[in-house]
Amino acid sequence: MTWKDVLKAHCGTEKMGCTGCPKCDMEKKLVGNQKRIDADKDGEITGKDFAMLRDKTKKSEGMEEKILEEIEKEGGALGMKNLKQFGEEAEIKRVLSEMKKEGKIFMHKDGDIYTHEPKR
Repeated sequence: MTWKDVLKAHCGTEKMGCTGCPKCDMEKKLVGNQKRIDADKDGEITGKDFAMLRDKTKKSEGMEEKILEEIEKEGGALGMKNLKQFGEEAEIKRVLSEMKKEGKIFMHKDGDIYTHEPKR
């Protein structure tokens, strides 16, 4: 049996697990972490998704610089209330989390943000 015969045999039957061959027009689904790349949530990964992710990254980098400047302005430590001027709280927390992983900032158990390791 040739591959063409196999293709003909299963097209039109969803039970055979076709993954979007031209004959059966089944919709491909995103699997694994592909959902994270689908920025516009339309079920497809396109150039538009990558453009949206690049813009998000640029905004994060700009916010990171603003946060570090604000911490320096405040003498090396500050709280969340000082950062609310830079954007939505969820986005700020996401950027802070990334900065903490990279070792650029440190968090005190009370929630204060430092550019140096806090004394315990």
